[in-house]
Amino acid sequence: MTTGKLDHAIHTLFVHTQLSHTEPPLLKQIHMPLVFLVVFLLFSLGACSAGTSSTTVPPQATGTAVRHSSPTPTPLPAGTVLYQADWSHGLAGWPGAQGWKVVQGQLESDSSGSATFTIPYRLSVTDYAVEVHIQIVRVQRNGAYFSIFAPKAPGKDGYQAGVSGMEVPAPRPFGEHPQSQVFLDPSNDSPGGGIPQDYEPGSGWHTYRVEVKGNEASLLDDGVQIGSASSQQTDVLSNGPIGFSSKLVILRVSNIGILML
Repeated sequence: MTTGKLDHAIHTLFVHTQLSHTEPPLLKQIHMPLVFLVVFLLFSLGACSAGTSSTTVPPQATGTAVRHSSPTPTPLPAGTVLYQADWSHGLAGWPGAQGWKVVQGQLESDSSGSATFTIPYRLSVTDYAVEVHIQIVRVQRNGAYFSIFAPKAPGKDGYQAGVSGMEVPAPRPFGEHPQSQVFLDPSNDSPGGGIPQDYEPGSGWHTYRVEVKGNEASLLDDGVQIGSASSQQTDVLSNGPIGFSSKLVILRVSNIGILML
């Protein structure tokens, strides 16, 4: 109740008291204490109204900071394809490819005698497999070879896996044969390992697969192991960049893939 309303109420009571002077003495005795009681109550209500603050204190937000931990990456299952070659637009995206041309969606080495390329994909894992689907079209001269390789890197030995010593078709009076082999770079990190094996690739299509797991690299032809080597110096082998090279042989390559192991 405001001060103006309080004054009005008091004035009204006093006016009413003055107008009632003709009442009997008994009524006057009853009204006077009542007037003072009402005035006291009105003052009390006014004081309460004035003493009450209208300011509302907003509640303070309280809480505990939540720390979000990064989820642990889920390892990809073995066999997951990480990379698949596509030559539908030619050799675009294959910088540094030399001695190759695209024929009907496949790579074919030319007759220059030397061909090489680097797969345009960088691995982030250390256990992987590289698959290359190859056909030997023609050996140009004796001593031809092809190789899948990864150069050495800090803390990681490099490797080469492939077929060497291929010869032109002719009689072989001394029984020479091409050889499949895996050897490391540097080679002295694998003493006694990487022993060459006699191997005849023929002229049909083959899927050559290099499996790199930990400190060991294995070479397989259509699922059959034809070479392996392991490092005694590094716990893992190089994971790239992965390259391919050939010399004195014309090859067709229909597919290249990189998979998880």
